Amino acid sequence: MKHKKQITMIVIVLALLCAVLFTAAACYSESERSEQHSGQRAIPVLTYHSIMSREFYYPINVPNPWIILDEVFYEQMRYLYENGFTPITAAQFVDYMFYDGDLPDNPVIITFDDGYIDNYHFAAPILREFGFTAMLFLITGALSESTPPMVAYPTFFMSTAEIEAITDVFEIGSHTHAMHRAVDGVPPLVFESVENIKADLRAGFDSSFLTFTTGFAYPHGRHSHNAIEALQAEGVRFAFATHSGYVHRGEDPFRLPRFSVFSSTTMDDFSLIVRGYWQD
Repeated sequence: MKHKKQITMIVIVLALLCAVLFTAAACYSESERSEQHSGQRAIPVLTYHSIMSREFYYPINVPNPWIILDEVFYEQMRYLYENGFTPITAAQFVDYMFYDGDLPDNPVIITFDDGYIDNYHFAAPILREFGFTAMLFLITGALSESTPPMVAYPTFFMSTAEIEAITDVFEIGSHTHAMHRAVDGVPPLVFESVENIKADLRAGFDSSFLTFTTGFAYPHGRHSHNAIEALQAEGVRFAFATHSGYVHRGEDPFRLPRFSVFSSTTMDDFSLIVRGYWQD
């Protein structure tokens, strides 16, 4: 009987020890993750394209993964706001990446690609409501000459007037001037010469609302050594691709990852991404 009691006590002690070790490991993991999304180790960068209201979203745009219902975008921005996330500016990002600058708690970067008119009608007012800023990477050669109508499909690009009207919430960077296309399925940034890419960059940044400091986004995420050399020569400080991952200080500033937000992205997915827990 005494022997059985000893065995029972040993089992209880081992169980308690395992519980303590598991709790400690969980706390460490949580602490590590918290540090990771505190602004000192990693930054989630979100990528959007089009935001549409129900009037334009249903039924024709439902199958398009790049178009998000404005109600969904609103809920995502409200989640960021209510959970203490701070969208950072290009200047803050450059200061952090290159000059050992600090970031606010829970930093996030919100980006948009292309420059569709729905960004003016739906995305900008929602960002404005929450006091958020975002980076818009614009195809400058696609700008409309006059204010385009808002239609379901195909979507139109903004004109200069709309761009200038949203610069309170959008910092404008480049998505090329005339190289957001493909030749035999290959984007020009993959095969064009340094000089041709530099010429395209200059044409885009000739617009008064674009700044080199806001950065660049590669069309389809595709690029080359020539593209990077051209960007560096023209004074661009950073460029985003399309592969998923968190941005860390010290990594290659011309091959930065982003998380694409699709129409299929759930709020649980969104939460995991911005909190630093997402794993592909």
